[in-house]
Amino acid sequence: MKTAVITGALSGLAQAVIKSQLEDGYTVFEGDLKFTAPEVMGNEHFFPCDVTSGESIRAFYDYVSSKTDHVDVITNFAGIVILGSFVELPYDTLDRIMDVNMLSTFRINNIFFPLVKAAKGRIINISSEYARITAIPIHGYYPLTKHAVDNYNDALRRELQIHGIKVIGIRPGSFRTNMQGGINHSFDVLLDQTEYYKRFLRRIKFLMTGELKRAKDPSIVAKVYMKALHSRHPRYYYNVRNSFKMKLLTILPAHLQDFIFRLFF
Repeated sequence: MKTAVITGALSGLAQAVIKSQLEDGYTVFEGDLKFTAPEVMGNEHFFPCDVTSGESIRAFYDYVSSKTDHVDVITNFAGIVILGSFVELPYDTLDRIMDVNMLSTFRINNIFFPLVKAAKGRIINISSEYARITAIPIHGYYPLTKHAVDNYNDALRRELQIHGIKVIGIRPGSFRTNMQGGINHSFDVLLDQTEYYKRFLRRIKFLMTGELKRAKDPSIVAKVYMKALHSRHPRYYYNVRNSFKMKLLTILPAHLQDFIFRLFF
C-alpha cells in the first residue's frame, strides 16, 4: 500500500496534490484544523490536526500508525500570509507566522520520521518563490519564514541521506488558492490601518494585483509534485511558475534594489 500524509489538507495546493495521489493509487491521510472528527472515505482518511500543536500532531501520528507501518511521502501545506511593516505590527506577529509556516513543518517531519524511515520514503517541503527573491517592504514576514523553510530543507536533506530518505523542496509562485484570494482584502485592511506607508501601498498596489491576476491553476503544482515524488533522482528544488519580474529584481545589486523601492515611497 502506497501511503501519503498531507497536512494543511484543505488548502488549494494540497487538494490538487491529493487528487493526483489518489489517482495514482495512494492511500492519503489528510490532516487539517477544519476537520471535526476522524473519518474515512475510500482511500482518504480525514483527521483533525492543528499543525501548531505538537500534541495534535502526535494524535494524528498515532492514528496513522494504527493504520499503516510506513509512510511513503509526507508534506505540510499549511501556511498563512501576513502583510504589514516590521515596525507597525505587534512583535508577536512573527511568532504566529513562523509557527504556522515553518515550525509546523519541522514538528510534522520530526514526529512522523519513524514512519517515513520505515518506508525509506520522501519528505517534500513546500517553500515559496519568496524563499529566493529579494525582500519586499511591507511583505517581509512571509518570505522570512520561507527562507527558513529552505534552510531547514537543506539541512534535513543532508541529514537524512544516510537513511535513504530524499528531501525535496517545492517553490510555487502565484496560484489560485484561498491564500491568494485573501491577499487583496488584507492589503485593503493594511492600507486603512498603516500610519507610515499609505503612499507606498497605494503606489505599489498595481504590481500586487497584476501578480494575482496571473495566478495559475493549482494542478500545475500537482504535476510537479508528482514528478518529484516519482523521479529516481529528484532535484533538490522545483521552482514552479516563479515571477520573472521578481527574479530580475533579485539579480540587481542591493543598492539598485533599494533605489527602485525608494521610487515608490
